[in-house]
Amino acid sequence: MKLFGFATGLALGMAAAAASVCTMYPDVPRRVKRDTKHIMRTAKKML
Repeated sequence: MKLFGFATGLALGMAAAAASVCTMYPDVPRRVKRDTKHIMRTAKKML
């Protein structure tokens, strides 16, 4: 049961951190999406 509480707290903390970063820097989600697509394309080319 302690593990469940720890995992829940960790997930909520990560969500709060992500929300605060997205609030302070509104362009971050777009950049993450763009960079993820670029990384996926590069990985496909390597394979």
